[in-house]
Amino acid sequence: MSSDYGFINARVKGLKAGLLPQEFFSEVLDSSDFGAFMALMGQSSYSQDLEEAKTRNSGIRTVDSAVARNFYRTTQNLLHLADGIPGQLVALMLLRYDLANIKAIARAKHAGRGADATQEALFPAGKLKPAVLDVLAEASDMAAVGQALLSTGTPLRSSFVRAAAQYQSDGDLYALEVALDRSYYRSVFNLLKRVSAPSGFVRHLRREVDATNLRTALKLRGQVVDGLMFVEGGREITRSLFDSVVNDESSGGLAVLAGTSFGVVGENDSLSDAEAKIRDIISQSARRIAANPRHIGVITNYLQAKEEEISRVRLLARGKYYGVDRRDLEKELGVDA
Repeated sequence: MSSDYGFINARVKGLKAGLLPQEFFSEVLDSSDFGAFMALMGQSSYSQDLEEAKTRNSGIRTVDSAVARNFYRTTQNLLHLADGIPGQLVALMLLRYDLANIKAIARAKHAGRGADATQEALFPAGKLKPAVLDVLAEASDMAAVGQALLSTGTPLRSSFVRAAAQYQSDGDLYALEVALDRSYYRSVFNLLKRVSAPSGFVRHLRREVDATNLRTALKLRGQVVDGLMFVEGGREITRSLFDSVVNDESSGGLAVLAGTSFGVVGENDSLSDAEAKIRDIISQSARRIAANPRHIGVITNYLQAKEEEISRVRLLARGKYYGVDRRDLEKELGVDA
């Protein structure tokens, strides 16, 4: 383990060099079917994980299991690579995956899905180990998930228990998710107060808060909102701007976002297009902070790139499995036809 950014980032750049090249995605688009896709995956950096996954799964589930296992190994390597302040910041970044998995479990309980279906939505990468996530997935209801979380070390546990208790009375899943977002970012900024985090990294995290609030506001647009749905910590999406988006009942663009980093999002009429633009903005932010070789931003950018790679692999797997038209796949991938 090391606390030297130069050493850590040199190793991370080596990991980034192992990301799938654009040629891989072009070959997959050209491939005939799911079998051809699996053959290409078997020749990629995911081959070892794919072979292991084949012993326990079939079809799409094989791909999901392989990429999840690959990413979990990647994140655990990062945790063991960094020490001191860099190590604390890496752990902080990985907490977002625990947040995503807890949300996925909450959604599954809300929908009444069983343990197997719940586990398919999980993506182990943080400190909540796969075995722990399995226990959470098997919990009988939201309250039982909360009790199981109390035995873990996640800083999200107490907030989830309180939010789950409120959920028992109102059944508001979205309010539970926003409560978890608030808890996550409180943990983030409390740590940043105690360590000497690079200013560019802090700005990136504040932009992530802005993105979280904007997503929430767009989903709630034109609705009557009860309770606190705003997350503190951002810079550009202020509470007043958030309220303006929520209270906008028009079906067109959002001029109120002009002049912010998210101005282009206001030009989209669909939630899916807006979400794609928000992802692009956060990805660009991650790339900018990776310019300094002695900065935690190199790791942030790598994790962002790895996430995007896995998202594209999973999308292509489904496209080939279900015979989706190439032009539709290209549109989903955001590439030119």
